[in-house]
Amino acid sequence: MKQTQVAIIGAGLAGLSAAKEFEKHNINYLLIEKEDIVGGKQKTSLINGYQCDHGFQILLTAYPEVIKQLNIKALNPYYFKNGAKVWNQTSFKTITDPFQNPFYLPFLLYHPILSWNDCWKLFKLKLSLKNQSSADIFASKNITTATLFETLEFSKKCQDYFLKPFFRGVFLDDELTTSARLCLFYWKCFLEGTALIPHDGITAIPHQLANQLNSKNIIKNTAITNINKTLISTHTDTRIKADFICCATDYKTAATLYNLPDKTYQSVTNYYYETDTPPLNNSYLHLDGSAGPINNFHNVTAINKHSSPKGKYLFSVTSIPSKQTSEHYEKNILNQLKLYFGNQIDTWNLVTQFHIPQALPHQSISHSVLNTHYNTQNTYFCGDWTVQGSIQGALSSGRKTAKQIINRIQTS
Repeated sequence: MKQTQVAIIGAGLAGLSAAKEFEKHNINYLLIEKEDIVGGKQKTSLINGYQCDHGFQILLTAYPEVIKQLNIKALNPYYFKNGAKVWNQTSFKTITDPFQNPFYLPFLLYHPILSWNDCWKLFKLKLSLKNQSSADIFASKNITTATLFETLEFSKKCQDYFLKPFFRGVFLDDELTTSARLCLFYWKCFLEGTALIPHDGITAIPHQLANQLNSKNIIKNTAITNINKTLISTHTDTRIKADFICCATDYKTAATLYNLPDKTYQSVTNYYYETDTPPLNNSYLHLDGSAGPINNFHNVTAINKHSSPKGKYLFSVTSIPSKQTSEHYEKNILNQLKLYFGNQIDTWNLVTQFHIPQALPHQSISHSVLNTHYNTQNTYFCGDWTVQGSIQGALSSGRKTAKQIINRIQTS
């Protein structure tokens, strides 16, 4: 039987963040992971030379926990352009911040999507968010994101073509019932930072954290079969006795291990296509707020040239509709792409697709503090589901939960 002060279950971002904190404070720990790699939901697969993240994955440089815990430069980042290209039923129109891109200012005079009133409201909201702390935002009234857009009186075009598809892509929430607190927090982060893709894909983030840990403390390819208080049994018949357990799994796994109630999740399907001749070659995120199956897409190779073989281009297409059961669904994706780019799509080939049924927790209520409701005397829970469904949430929950356990150890 192995013994340790803390057993961490799950080597996703939350578990790795917790382990990093324990290591810093010389706390003895074991990090147990059922897969053969660390990272949890932050996965990247290399398929025939194409680097494909599982789901639409970006890292925001303004996340407070990213600033605390990650070395952005060491990720060799590639950045999205500020703003987005927005489909208006006939073509893609650029929306970007004129204060970051002054050459864009004249185009606002006759913009087909944004009215002058929209521009003024966006500017006022930018100033307001700049002067608010995260605590201020999460102390605000809890309404839905859809209600927020109506309350701020943005035009229908601004909402339908830009704001709604943008935040649907963030929350994977068709109806935008996600808390407006979270919307405003992310909005502030987008305004103050930049969205990026690491050179080696999103998996580079957990690998950077894991490289700061003692590898002898990480146990991979080990599934947990039973937990009796703080005694852990695994499928390899290994038994681990811990003083404390830090459960850093996704909610579904935690619910199975600890008999927790069901929770609603948002799903997403992500398609990757390769082509020799890209119809567009820019590093913008492209949004479609129509009733079609595509919410957003981007040219991965235009952002990170190392993501595809030389002379090839990789496109990532994200779909988040509530109806994902049709056997002809991918055909609908291709038909929508044809609407944008014509028959050139006939030469595109599907590289792979990922359907992620539990991509993000549903977040109709959002707080900035950890949900400690399920914690017991010697078992603590962390993960994005305990605070907010994001890289920020996962990193924050792991660090803060580790601090709670460290405090218990040091005061006992």
